[in-house]
Amino acid sequence: MSDLFLPVRLQLVFTGMVFFFVGYAAAPWIYHKKVKWLLVFPLWIAEKLESWSKKKINAFGLFLFIFGVNNISLTLDLLSGFILFLPILFAVWTGLNIGVVTFHSLKGEFYFAALVNPVALIELPAVFITFALALSYNLQLLEWGGKEFFWQTATYLHSYLGIVLPLLFVAAVIETALIHWAQKIQD
Repeated sequence: MSDLFLPVRLQLVFTGMVFFFVGYAAAPWIYHKKVKWLLVFPLWIAEKLESWSKKKINAFGLFLFIFGVNNISLTLDLLSGFILFLPILFAVWTGLNIGVVTFHSLKGEFYFAALVNPVALIELPAVFITFALALSYNLQLLEWGGKEFFWQTATYLHSYLGIVLPLLFVAAVIETALIHWAQKIQD
């Protein structure tokens, strides 16, 4: 189990958090300024979640959508570590996307307080660990110039699969359950 955390450096977790929160803090401004190219993806996600929360959607389908989108997003964030400095850009972009979805869904109310909920308390550590892995791989590329590429890739992938994927799974289960619970209350 401890070997899963081997490539996760605490200072890089905090670095990823800082860049994520830069994007999250900028999201309301981007939303109000209607910067279309930055809003397309997060508003599509928000509209999907809104439409599914109003319908009697199959719980398994909703779970697959939530888990799939989150997993694809964080897998791309992890792979950003293969290109120098790209994890920094992706951390800001991920924070921005989550911020726009949150701001749009809550109509701007309780924006920062929304980060303290059962789903976010599980999902955000997965995000921060993913960026720590991507940044760590970036640093390895700078230090070693790509030597030991396959060993490092396997190590980071092992950590992603062993830490991040289970967190995303649990978060998707909780989010699906909360959406269905909210539907029952509305009915």
